[in-house]
Amino acid sequence: MQPLIPYFPPVKFQITDGFAIHGFGILVAVAFIFGSHMAMRKAARDGLDPELINRLVGWLVLAVFVGGHLGHVLFYEPERLMADPLFLFKVWEGLSSFGGFVGCLLITIWFFWNEGRKRVVENTARAAAGLSPYPPIRYWDYGECCAYGWAWGWIFARSGCFVAHDHPGTLTEFWLGVRGICEAHPGDTTKACHDLGLYEALWAVPVSLLFGWWDRRPRFSGWFQGWFAVLYGAARMFYDGLRTHDTRWLVGVLGEQGVTPGQVFSALMMLLGVVVLVTRRGQPSAREQYVGKGFADPVADRAARKAAGA
Repeated sequence: MQPLIPYFPPVKFQITDGFAIHGFGILVAVAFIFGSHMAMRKAARDGLDPELINRLVGWLVLAVFVGGHLGHVLFYEPERLMADPLFLFKVWEGLSSFGGFVGCLLITIWFFWNEGRKRVVENTARAAAGLSPYPPIRYWDYGECCAYGWAWGWIFARSGCFVAHDHPGTLTEFWLGVRGICEAHPGDTTKACHDLGLYEALWAVPVSLLFGWWDRRPRFSGWFQGWFAVLYGAARMFYDGLRTHDTRWLVGVLGEQGVTPGQVFSALMMLLGVVVLVTRRGQPSAREQYVGKGFADPVADRAARKAAGA
């Protein structure tokens, strides 16, 4: 079967002569909105505070762009950084998904550690007043919600890469090949290449549905984080082999083409996921610990205070 997707220019909406809204930016915004919505819904099911997820999102936006750019600079264009140190601050030029992952992970751990300390103080005051405690704030519980929501958001984030043609791959006759995007044959609509953004968006659909099916019953704390790392690492390991312009490491040691930085990080991500699944196995889920266990509901309390203030 011949490639079926015709060439289309990168999607953008021209507002004025000097200003346009790009489809990439719109879909990334949708990814954050929808992903956080799904994470907040899981937090509510697990007896956690969805508002904390909502507050985290702004930090994650910052982490994606800062961490993603630092990852790109350090692992893909270090020679450009040496020639132009100001490139480090041009966060709009080059993003690495793995750099974004690391940035988001570090911010998430810090955020829930900090909120957890506040919750301990809050619960101490509630105990002194004879009130039931709120559920504690722990990274592993909320990290599950974040991983769950990230999978759903990834559908739209990588769709943004697809409409921008950000990640063209090798020549192909595969029916999902996209015509006219090949870097070696610019403008030639008779040739088609793999579009790695499209493939990752399609990968995220069944993974998100699988996560939704898994979440019908409690899973141990670490389940979604571990499986996301394993499944994404495996998929990315394959997709990066279709890249045409990437930096290559260990050329000659691991074959003529070597490996891409993304493949190295994919292997580490898969290993980390396995470690999480093995070491966290048997840990109770947040749903088992907090739902119906006598904890106060911070969401209901906030609503009551708001109604009283009104």
